[in-house]
Amino acid sequence: MSPRSSYVPAYVEIADDIRHKISTGVLVGGDKIPSERELCEQWSVSSITARKAIESLRSEGLVYGLRGRGTFVRKHQPLRRIAPQRYWRPHSKATYKHEAESAGRSVSVEHSSSPVEASAEVAERLAVSSGAPVMEIRYLIRMDDQPVSSSVCWEPLGITGGTEIEDPHSGPHAGAGIVPRFDAIGYRVDRVKEVLTIRMPDPEEVAALDIPPGVPVVQIQQTFTADGVPVETADIVFPADRYTLEYDMEIR
Repeated sequence: MSPRSSYVPAYVEIADDIRHKISTGVLVGGDKIPSERELCEQWSVSSITARKAIESLRSEGLVYGLRGRGTFVRKHQPLRRIAPQRYWRPHSKATYKHEAESAGRSVSVEHSSSPVEASAEVAERLAVSSGAPVMEIRYLIRMDDQPVSSSVCWEPLGITGGTEIEDPHSGPHAGAGIVPRFDAIGYRVDRVKEVLTIRMPDPEEVAALDIPPGVPVVQIQQTFTADGVPVETADIVFPADRYTLEYDMEIR
């Protein structure tokens, strides 16, 4: 611990000390930083000051918290989301699995599927009537125990109902990417449209994705079609500090 300066707020000094340890490699990605209690003892400060120092580092994206486990140094290799290669047919796995493997990170996913009636917006995107039956699939994806994205997808049961891909997480194609899944039932997915919006997260997203104050999210509205027929539409949200978006497109 460095000598305290009377001209610099204590929380700034504490944050500077931890930041220096991160930048010099004393603390590396995945390392746990001192807890509030430990900082209070090391620096002779109040819990409010210690908490403010940690929040300062969180707001910069340098550290992240895991409930009940502590605060850890963020791994600074962002996930690369490469378009359009991420959808090419040689890939049989879901795209997030390829992204995790490329970054050398472990991946886990929470998912749920349930048949629902299409809202007016979803119906328009899928070119079905409002109230038509669709399968709604929700995902929360974590890499190295850190949440990196949440999404909700809708697939028309008029196409998938009664087939081996009706539920994306059961049957012979469970866990496969959208392209091989729909190939299996004779729908050759040949186009994806993505609309990106940058915005601030809502409180539910902040909690679910452990987003530091001041960090925006990228929202992607995504629709896949097969010979002009929409087969899936999705809303994907991820914190802007956890991904690099890479586009490699042919100019015609």
